[in-house]
Amino acid sequence: MSQRLKSNPTEQRIFYPSFDGGLNLSVPSESLARNELKEAVNVELSASTGAMTVRGGLFHHCQTGTVVEGVAALPGKRGFLLRGFYKNSAGTWKELEKIFTWNRLEEVNGTLTVNSEISIAEWDGEYLVASGGKLQKLKTRDSLTLETIESSPSICREVFVKSGRAGVVTDGNTIIFSGVGDCEQWTNDPNDDSTAQYLEVGYKDGMNIDAVVPLSRDLIVFKSPSNEPDKGTIFRITGDHPDWTVIEVAHNIGTFSRKSVQAVGNDVYFATVSGLASLSAVTSYGEIQAQWPDRKVSAALTRILSADAELWNIPVKQQLWLKAHKGTREIWVYDYRAGIWTTYEFPGEVKYADGSSDALYLIIGTSIYELIDGKVTDTNETRTRELEIKGKMRMGTLLTGNQALIRRCFVSFGIQPECGAELKVGGFRMQFSHDTERRYIYGDETYASESEDKLIDTEKTVTSRRMCIVRGWSLTPKVEMTGGGCALSTMGFELSEV
Repeated sequence: MSQRLKSNPTEQRIFYPSFDGGLNLSVPSESLARNELKEAVNVELSASTGAMTVRGGLFHHCQTGTVVEGVAALPGKRGFLLRGFYKNSAGTWKELEKIFTWNRLEEVNGTLTVNSEISIAEWDGEYLVASGGKLQKLKTRDSLTLETIESSPSICREVFVKSGRAGVVTDGNTIIFSGVGDCEQWTNDPNDDSTAQYLEVGYKDGMNIDAVVPLSRDLIVFKSPSNEPDKGTIFRITGDHPDWTVIEVAHNIGTFSRKSVQAVGNDVYFATVSGLASLSAVTSYGEIQAQWPDRKVSAALTRILSADAELWNIPVKQQLWLKAHKGTREIWVYDYRAGIWTTYEFPGEVKYADGSSDALYLIIGTSIYELIDGKVTDTNETRTRELEIKGKMRMGTLLTGNQALIRRCFVSFGIQPECGAELKVGGFRMQFSHDTERRYIYGDETYASESEDKLIDTEKTVTSRRMCIVRGWSLTPKVEMTGGGCALSTMGFELSEV
């Protein structure tokens, strides 16, 4: 929807009823719809209120005690395993594995076989772990222990479970499956279909398997030539031995690594050189073409995505978090419930993000944090001070054939006691805090009663109209909100062309 105003000498009202269109970087600022934004930093669309809300603050949960070099989720959103390194008293770097299970961090007896990416699958109530060498069991019932399965293949780059078999990715084309019900049986007997089996995916196609994603009863396999994910192929494996079938479902598209792929319900999302793509439900795979949920932000994403991009599924918020490259403090946030984009900025680089059904945890530096909605500030790593969270929103440019004169503005914020907000347009500044005196019902400049009782609950709502004189050929409204939980609901202007 164009922001160009009609050439009309009478007063006009420009109203922003919501901001549920999120970021749109695909059109000029003058062409943005009223519900879209040119900048959306540290904000998200609230599922409960529909307001654009500043992200929650970080609570320092614990120190990892190590320099974190690798992390992988425990299936079922039960926690995550991290590989770290620390200096002992002799000054030597030592490897140490730990498991975080939402409420505590515990050391693991044993170390991973190779210092490579970590992959974990659930097996009989415990876990199988692949890290580049032989497969390992992660035992959790009596104590946290890593045990190497000596009978497994010497190279296990990824592990998953299908139809009672453990599956591992070995070389560029081969997937090896264990015996049925036995993760330690890796020898094939041609006369016994229940023993170990192997499957070639795209035999001699010059590509490597980058990721395998179990989805329903199928497997989705991503392959690409080395360092060329845009020339990859996506396969679907259906059925079970001896009746499994390998189907090519997409060409000239791929992903960077298994860290850049996530299954969400019946969809698979993956980062590629062209942005964020998705594959639809299982029933469509035979005919599928990739979908592009990033169409409003793809031009910006493609400029910064790299081979070390990471994608995290955050079910508690119904969001995907995309870290485009190492070293960045910026996270691109895709709300797959609403289908919109915003961005977050954190005090340091996020190394990992995951959570349970009601909590969200991040690894930043050598610390684990919990992100708490409504927490106003971020706690620093040493717990010595609180860091301000600044939410920024920039709307489309108001452009007229003549100069525009804004005579009045009206805004509705949700503000907590420690929060503040400011509307900026031209040289005009309109500031709000929890203690702002004049709280009006929209469009009315009188109190609800002589006793100043309110007809609506405005304990955390500041709704105000103010006179202003702002003149310009083009005007771009901006909003800055300080403090987690601060929210912008609606906004508008009354203006004339002069």
